[in-house]
Amino acid sequence: MYYWCSLFILTIILFYSVKRQYQPFILFASSFLFIVVFSVSIALFSIVFTILNYYLGIMLEKYSNKQILKYKLFWLSIVIDVGILVFFKYFFPLFENLNSIFFSSGMYSKLPYGSIMIPVGISYYTFQALGYLIRVDRGSEEAEHNFFAFAAFLLFFPKLLSGPVERSNHFLPQLNNHVKFSINNIESGLRLFLFGLFKKVVIADNLYGAVSSVYGGVHNFAGAPLLLVLIIQPIYIYCDFSGYTDMVLGVSKFFGIKLVNNFDRPFLARNISEFWRRWHISLSSWCNDYIYSSFIIKFRRWKIKAVIFGIFLTFLIVGIWHGANFTFVILGLLQGIAIVYEFYTRRTRLKISSRFPKNLVNTLSRIFVFLFMAISMVFFFANSVKEALYLISHLFRNIDFNPAEIDFIKNKPEFLIALICFSGLFVIEILNEKGRNLLSIYLKQPILIRCFGYLTLLLLSWLFYSGIHTFYYMRF
Repeated sequence: MYYWCSLFILTIILFYSVKRQYQPFILFASSFLFIVVFSVSIALFSIVFTILNYYLGIMLEKYSNKQILKYKLFWLSIVIDVGILVFFKYFFPLFENLNSIFFSSGMYSKLPYGSIMIPVGISYYTFQALGYLIRVDRGSEEAEHNFFAFAAFLLFFPKLLSGPVERSNHFLPQLNNHVKFSINNIESGLRLFLFGLFKKVVIADNLYGAVSSVYGGVHNFAGAPLLLVLIIQPIYIYCDFSGYTDMVLGVSKFFGIKLVNNFDRPFLARNISEFWRRWHISLSSWCNDYIYSSFIIKFRRWKIKAVIFGIFLTFLIVGIWHGANFTFVILGLLQGIAIVYEFYTRRTRLKISSRFPKNLVNTLSRIFVFLFMAISMVFFFANSVKEALYLISHLFRNIDFNPAEIDFIKNKPEFLIALICFSGLFVIEILNEKGRNLLSIYLKQPILIRCFGYLTLLLLSWLFYSGIHTFYYMRF
């Protein structure tokens, strides 16, 4: 922790002390040192990956008038980047799965393979590199000739571990403009960081015990514990991931850089399509722009079939992006099925819903979306398809909901505090959804009231700190 704080403070001092042309270098150097802490070899790999994509972008721009050569170069670039991601993230897990199959079938000899550490953040900066190369190939963006600016775009340390998946045309223009020190950036950054810390430490970390207990031994539970975890797991992952995102956005504001937001009140979505416009926005929008849209344009002659295939392909990739486990494939397919269903039944659903009060329809729709995502997330958290099916099939067996009998919430007031805090957070999101900008109202209050609010968040984070030092999405 001391190292991170020292590196962060030193980066801020140097960033605002140097001229504009050196600011990208400061961010690159800090990001490199950040990766070195994890592994020197991973840090060197990230530099090689960055250099490779830097020159690929320049070459795509250089040969833009030579269509055949550019076409071959572009697909070579895609194959290289995707191949690197597949090798590190899926090759070794695939061999592990094959070895487990051989073992369970009585074939005890293992397939030989070595062990290798997966580079931190590779899922995120590979997608960033792919998006950049696609835009350069399309002529939508000029290649970046400042290596340190490009390296800072790929490896920027606040977003390295779990995103968001930043766009080059959003990040690079900010970095190429001189960033002057602003107390407003520091204040808003601290406020956003503190709010993210509160969501992560007070809510997510104190719900994690229940989720980890069940998925650590799912066959030991049935009925009430499974139902409880089914309901709280979307809340847990939302507060963990959005808390991380808020902290990242807050740190980035210290450098005058505004990253894309990853969440927009997803539990207020009225259908699955809308949910994915509000959840993990940087990934879902990236897949929409570079996979779904590209697919239906290329195969528009298929008409409606292109839309359906495009939806399933997109969510299959979203699922596989999370890992090599078959559970993620099912997770993606479930989302595809739901969105295709919504596509085909839209008119019928609108006709039926028009007969009922709008508020009732919206409320029921949001409940259905939440429950569908809660069931889908069983495949997100489960270690295997078998475990996921066990959990779903045992949800309503031996129902006897007595909190005092459930070990993972017994004598743990922090669990209840987490749910109360989330309820308060949800009320705030509902009011903001209705157009009440509570933040602007809060910022207009006297300084003593504002400081009291900040101190309350700090105090709660200190009182209910559980000692968890990682974020769930760091594993992806």
